[in-house]
Amino acid sequence: MSTVEFLRHLVTEESQGELQQKQINRGPQDRPGRLAVIQGELHMEEPQGTGAWPVLVPGPGVQVRQGERKLTGPTVLESIEGLSITVENEPSVSDYEVIISRDNMRVILKTWFRPGTVYKLSEADFQQRLVLKAEPAGTLAPKPIDPAVVLAKLQQLHVHPDLIQLSEVRQACLGRRDAEVVVARGVQPVPPVDGRVELVCNLDPRVPSEHSEDRVDYLDRGSFNAVNAGDVLACLHPAAPGKPGKNVYGQEVPARQPREPRLTAGPGVKLIRGGRIAVAEVTGRPLYKRGMLQVSPQLVIGRNVNVVTGNVQFKGDVLVMGDVEESLTVQAGGRVDVRGSVYHATVLAEAGVSIAGKLIGGTVAAGSRQPGLTKVVKLLRILDRDLEQLVAAFRQLKGHLAASADHCSGRSDGYLFKLLLETRLAQIPKRFAQLDGLLAQEGMAFSGEESLDSIAALRLIARRFLGAAPLELRCPAEVERYREQLQAHASELEQFLESEADVVVHYCQNAKIEATGSITVSGSLTYDCEMVAGKKLHLSGECRSGFYSAGSGIYAQTVGSKGMGVATLSVPQDGVIAARCFYPGVRLRIGGVQGVLDAEVKNRMYFVREGRLQSRHYS
Repeated sequence: MSTVEFLRHLVTEESQGELQQKQINRGPQDRPGRLAVIQGELHMEEPQGTGAWPVLVPGPGVQVRQGERKLTGPTVLESIEGLSITVENEPSVSDYEVIISRDNMRVILKTWFRPGTVYKLSEADFQQRLVLKAEPAGTLAPKPIDPAVVLAKLQQLHVHPDLIQLSEVRQACLGRRDAEVVVARGVQPVPPVDGRVELVCNLDPRVPSEHSEDRVDYLDRGSFNAVNAGDVLACLHPAAPGKPGKNVYGQEVPARQPREPRLTAGPGVKLIRGGRIAVAEVTGRPLYKRGMLQVSPQLVIGRNVNVVTGNVQFKGDVLVMGDVEESLTVQAGGRVDVRGSVYHATVLAEAGVSIAGKLIGGTVAAGSRQPGLTKVVKLLRILDRDLEQLVAAFRQLKGHLAASADHCSGRSDGYLFKLLLETRLAQIPKRFAQLDGLLAQEGMAFSGEESLDSIAALRLIARRFLGAAPLELRCPAEVERYREQLQAHASELEQFLESEADVVVHYCQNAKIEATGSITVSGSLTYDCEMVAGKKLHLSGECRSGFYSAGSGIYAQTVGSKGMGVATLSVPQDGVIAARCFYPGVRLRIGGVQGVLDAEVKNRMYFVREGRLQSRHYS
């Protein structure tokens, strides 16, 4: 045996000897104390000899007291006398909430019920360290809510008793089911009847010509529509007020003010019978724009527009009996009709353009040319909703401060408006700043004193919500007045967008045409042009190359050519492109879908369905 093995054997014998000695000293009668839970009661066995005393540990949901002392952790017990054990139950929940709508026209009662749980001591065998645990033993049904408590809450909120629906309150409180019911309703105001302007005259730009012979003049677009002096043009129907309603507090809710129509007499028009009837003072073409009715006489240029005549600018219609020569401009507030041709010139008209001859080079535009107007009107509609939210949020904040001792309760209304505009409704100042910027742009230079007054008024309102200006707001009624003014100005500006102006030309080459309405090329050729129509684009002959766009549809005879440039046609997602013949290489763009035709196609109409370019027969 080696020295290392001898020493290991010696240590092992000594350890075994010490263990046997300890067992001899403890004795066979030593036994630890133990605790057990039997049928919900705590039992204890005291230790024997030098055995360990039992330890009791209160678990979650179990409270143990020894006399007046609460046991919060492991405790050595000498006896269970004077020991009380309580198992905590989870109580049921029966609660409610009263919500008053933002417009104070409805009171909503929201109830919720949750059952409780009864717990008991978990059974446990005898052990020296016992952790008391609780286990579910049953459920506690939720109690119904006393309807009298809810009625007292409604009285505290000053809800008018005649408007409370007692049956709904009882059903929600006693049903012991989650519910959200309307328990009080106000009486909505009866809306007024808005005034209106009835136009009794025909506003079509042209009427068909009467031919004495059985022939059709393809270039004849009809005669100008006109009225005679003394003809009735429009009648004004006055507004009728509405009837007030009542909110849930019993307070009167006024009906909105009826919209009063505006019938303004322009040149050539006279108002009679207290301004209720408009009649023509002169013979001419009736126009109704921006709330103003006028009769515009026609300006006739009996020769070519050239360096002798100079540029032509007229507020009514312009008829040019000859040509418009190079570098000249013809601009009209109504229509422009050219009986000859236009060569590298500019023709601008708000109500439409007709060119009986050729259009070679130059620019033709028909309709309003103010791209920022649509953005302004859209922004005004958004701000209308924003100001409604601002007033509602102000009243909610004011009510909250009145019911509390908040340090802001003594602040002015202007301070609270500015606080809301800097926090909860921070988008409102940003949008007013955007509106002010759009109105200040040079492209938004409207014509006419009324338009300039509207711009000045809108910019003034916008600045009331920028910087420190909201501090000067005195009350919610002032914000409501600004909101009504925004609505009125938005309605006025929308009239600019409602008019559609068409362009009709016989032949077109290397020119640019824009129209808010439709564009029609009635002759045999359209070559290398750029055309943008708000509505339809009709190309009666060949369209060899260029870019062509329309708001609803493009209808052509022949599109493309062999080796003479590329023709690109574009319409929105819901638009169509149709032709009797498409040559290879024609590019089609419908919404976000594009395609290039690789073969000659006859009598097809293209459209987009389910995100794909499709076609059908075009007859």
